[in-house]
Amino acid sequence: MTTSSHSHARGAGTGARTKDEAAVLAASAHLTDRDRDLVRLVAVHRVLTTDQLAALGFGNITTARHRLSVLVRLRMLRRFRPHPPTGSAPWHYVLGPVGAAMLGVEDRDEHRWAPHVRTDRQLSLERSPLLGNMTGRNWFFVALARHAREHGGELRKWLNETETVASYEHAPTRQDDRARLPRPDGAGIWAEDGREVSFLLEYDTGTEHLGVLAGKLDGYYVLAAGLAWHGEVCPVLLFCFGSPRREQTARRALAATPEADYLRIATAVIDPRVTSPAGPVWLPLLGHTGRQVRLIDLDLALPDPWQDYREQRARERRDAAEREQALRLADMLSADAGEEEEEAFRQWP
Repeated sequence: MTTSSHSHARGAGTGARTKDEAAVLAASAHLTDRDRDLVRLVAVHRVLTTDQLAALGFGNITTARHRLSVLVRLRMLRRFRPHPPTGSAPWHYVLGPVGAAMLGVEDRDEHRWAPHVRTDRQLSLERSPLLGNMTGRNWFFVALARHAREHGGELRKWLNETETVASYEHAPTRQDDRARLPRPDGAGIWAEDGREVSFLLEYDTGTEHLGVLAGKLDGYYVLAAGLAWHGEVCPVLLFCFGSPRREQTARRALAATPEADYLRIATAVIDPRVTSPAGPVWLPLLGHTGRQVRLIDLDLALPDPWQDYREQRARERRDAAEREQALRLADMLSADAGEEEEEAFRQWP
């Protein structure tokens, strides 16, 4: 993420129509590019913790806490602290009303981010049983961004759940298949060593029955088949587990499904707060007897089961295009011959 320590004012000379817009103008001179980037990240991914934001944009936690407190005071962000059964939780940051107004100005769409700051929506998020899943999956991507900054590589794409689903809406070839499309926890592209790998993420918190977990592969099969029909490769499907026992039982359940043969699946047992998903932690589900591999190496470790089909579809498209071109050429030649015959008839004495 590109950041800067300098500040700059925006909107100078413009009139503010609302209280929040006036606050945006007042706060602009105090915001850095890094501030704006962090506010947008919180908006897009709904909730990020202090440690996550520190890993994304700061050199140390103390500086992060100080700056995030400033953003809360400016109402760019709001924050809450969940109450777990044991221990304490970090501050969780969500979009604030002035932050929503600022992003609306930047995006030239004042209504886009307004629903994100509704009090009922944010209270629902604070009490949601899915909050742990959301922070966990966000940690997965934050850990990749931190790995890139500290050890190299690049997180070229980080999509949330909604963005991921939208990016594959074109895939199904039948209307009935649209309802079967999966809802991954996110999608990304990781680049390293001059290569890149696209992936979909299923971040498992251990609460789903194994039958439900394995049943998700039906949707991923529909997605892979649709992408192959369009000549596209389905990304690697990553399952991230919290314990070795959960991974072992889940691997057996996943491998027993008929769809597993048509998907590129890898699993890992990691806590992304302390272990980088970029490292050699991934174990392919099928056809791999070696050691765990790095994320970037999964493209090589997991051959595409749809490659022959995609190549066949490509040949069919080329043949169809050549036939269409031949027909157009024949029509043009026929039309030219007709014009020559008509011209000859007119010149007949």
